[in-house]
Amino acid sequence: MGGNVMITKRYLYSYNIIYLKSINQFMKKTILVMAVAISLFACTSPQVTKNNDADAENLAAFKENSKVTISVFEAFAKKDLNEWGKFISDSIKGHGPVYGQEAVVGKEVMKQRLEGFHKLFNNIKPNDIMLLPGVDTITYKPNGDVRAYVRWTDDGALNGAKLEHKYYAVFKFNKDHLMIDADEYFDVSGLINAATAPKK
Repeated sequence: MGGNVMITKRYLYSYNIIYLKSINQFMKKTILVMAVAISLFACTSPQVTKNNDADAENLAAFKENSKVTISVFEAFAKKDLNEWGKFISDSIKGHGPVYGQEAVVGKEVMKQRLEGFHKLFNNIKPNDIMLLPGVDTITYKPNGDVRAYVRWTDDGALNGAKLEHKYYAVFKFNKDHLMIDADEYFDVSGLINAATAPKK
């Protein structure tokens, strides 16, 4: 009987030692995991905050630039190119939609082309305007640019034709919210042909 008690005591002692060692190892692993997690959080948190701040700033810039875009459209529709010029940087780069005229042009040439449109069209109206943020080509996050989808309606000045056409453009702006780059896409040839066709 006494021998059984001794064996039982030894067994319990050994069990307690193994149990305590297991608990100790578990605690060490838990503390190590927590330390690594805290270190990672400490390292990445400032960067995440910085990125969030940049995203918020770019979205705010997009909203301001969207207002400028609307003003540009309205000035063009009113045939007021002096007003239009207030929103355009003197160093703007214009990328026209006309085939064969892919070369980048400046503010004065852009203005001349718009004057040409004003001679061919009356009652110019931008409709169903949808403005979306431009995005960085690497991160795909907003960068302050404006993407514009518009359905324009006009009357042919020469033949009175009722015209409607789709328009897409990407606009870039500087920190003063002046337009510095305009890349436009629409069917210029088809529109001019419709406006200059013989009256029906």
